[in-house]
Amino acid sequence: MLHLKKRVIPFTTVLAIMLGMYIVDCKFLFAEGKRPEKGSITFGAKEKPNVKTTPEFESFRTVFADLADKVVPSVVSVIPTQIDTVIFNNNPFYQFFGDDDFGSPFDQFFGTPRRGQQFHKQQPQQNKKQLRRQQGLGSGVIVSKEGYILTNFHVVHGADEIEIKTSDKRTFAAEIVGVDSLSDVAVLKIKGQAKDLTIAYLGDSDKLRVGEWVMAVGNPFALTSTVTQGIVSALGRRDDKNPTQFQNYIQTDAAINPGNSGGALINLNGELIGINTMIYTTSGGFMGIGMAIPINMARRVMEDIIYHGKVTRGWLGVQIQDINESMHNALGLGSKKGVLISDVFKNQPAEKAGIKRGDVVLTIDGKPVESSNDLKNTVATIEPGKKVPVVVFRGGKEITVSVVLNERDEGKINNLSKGNEKGQESADSAVQLGLTVNAINEQIRQQYNLDEDVTGVIVTEVDQSSQAAGEGVMPGDVIVEINRQPITSVKDYAKIAKSIKPESAVLFLIRRGPNTLYLAFTLHGK
Repeated sequence: MLHLKKRVIPFTTVLAIMLGMYIVDCKFLFAEGKRPEKGSITFGAKEKPNVKTTPEFESFRTVFADLADKVVPSVVSVIPTQIDTVIFNNNPFYQFFGDDDFGSPFDQFFGTPRRGQQFHKQQPQQNKKQLRRQQGLGSGVIVSKEGYILTNFHVVHGADEIEIKTSDKRTFAAEIVGVDSLSDVAVLKIKGQAKDLTIAYLGDSDKLRVGEWVMAVGNPFALTSTVTQGIVSALGRRDDKNPTQFQNYIQTDAAINPGNSGGALINLNGELIGINTMIYTTSGGFMGIGMAIPINMARRVMEDIIYHGKVTRGWLGVQIQDINESMHNALGLGSKKGVLISDVFKNQPAEKAGIKRGDVVLTIDGKPVESSNDLKNTVATIEPGKKVPVVVFRGGKEITVSVVLNERDEGKINNLSKGNEKGQESADSAVQLGLTVNAINEQIRQQYNLDEDVTGVIVTEVDQSSQAAGEGVMPGDVIVEINRQPITSVKDYAKIAKSIKPESAVLFLIRRGPNTLYLAFTLHGK
């Protein structure tokens, strides 16, 4: 066989080749001359772009920077800490095997017995306790020289300790003065003396208009003193997933992210007009829809907490619902807007003042109401015991009544009885308007769990192609009235339903469970 001998190239030879290649490369790069002298090259255009601006634009150009200078110092980082006690045991087997002759099931194999005995008796293991601290991060706004701070309830909920950091890097301990979970507002106070605090100026959120410029200030993702800008996208927003809360949110497209909660929403006058509180998102981050509590609502809650130690709200004593187009026509409201009273609680302020089921509230205390959320929030802001005028629409006329509001008590509200007059029983049934109805007898009461004082006719079947089904009428509903006429029997129902002409409005008063509500539609001809 022929053997070939490998030739080894020395390392110095390889290094020399590489150096030669570098020198050749450098000579190639600068073959035409030396490097340019420093300062011999002009970078960038000689003149600025010729952009025409108006004096108005020049004054607007720095407006957010000017706002930031004034407002950022009034917004603080709120650092809540939860302290948990963790109980643990050094012996991982003790929780399973307890105190026996062996500290561990493996001691008989690996343990070291005492002299003179095979195994030793081990003392019971002692549980050990260790404190675990978990910190969060939110924002807050300084609203008084005494050190009071507005923030969100959800920012400080469950906190054992609270630390405040100002924009100038000072740190203070703070205490919770009070909270209101129904509005998501919390009030803090700096412990001890704090000098040279920057106080936010509280504006009037009732004067806000959709489209106004606003700026959000807070600490998103622990990025302290962050400012973002946008506009007021909408007013009077609410989260239908939390109907028991008092909500009248300002919607904005200023970027709000986790950590912004409790921070400031500012208008172009540098006024605090909202407390940033939540975002709508599918990703967990900013998607252009942020919500802020109007400062008027937050201020009302804050003052109650500071001065009274609790939040007091007015109570009218009614059930209410929004009015859709069909109801609007059926009620003959014309151009008027308001909120429909679907039930009136006995011996409560509304009944005592003469307000009746079927009335439409147009204004209360001089403030117009266009939605049930408007009325709910307006009533809540009125001091209990105050006498206020209420304008209602009834029978084609506007009527003004005076109501003295009670204090809202959630426990009592849940236990209020809702009475209706007793009606007649019948074994008949009728099919009209796409509904099959039966008289309410003892069997029906037991089947549908109806109280003895419930009167009307029970809906047993609903034609899903009917307009009644489209408006939400369902089996188990009790029809109490049709077009303001009481229904006490199947005969009443059939007579009134038959008299309704095509293209006429139909207004049902329905009892569903413990509540009553109105449903309306226009009966179209076939």
